[in-house]
Amino acid sequence: MYPDYDTPRLTGPYRDVHTERASQQEQFGSEEHTLQEWALALAENVGTLAEAVLDATRDDSPDASLTAVRREAVKTGAGVIALLEYVDSLEQPTTT
Repeated sequence: MYPDYDTPRLTGPYRDVHTERASQQEQFGSEEHTLQEWALALAENVGTLAEAVLDATRDDSPDASLTAVRREAVKTGAGVIALLEYVDSLEQPTTT
């Protein structure tokens, strides 16, 4: 589907995750969390995604929607980016 893995792409799901991350940064500003707090926030996102998947696959669910699954997957992807940004910031040399 994406033969050129070296070229950054902002199409489809990549664009959507990028847009969601930018929205999170605008909404929350610079977030200061510990690594544990970032991991817990990401776990919460994954739980919400799992709930959307369960709703979408249950025949009797009024919330059955692949749109909801995709929306939660995009939010989870943006959360992973936020965690990676934090990890990368920890690896930056500090200047005094």
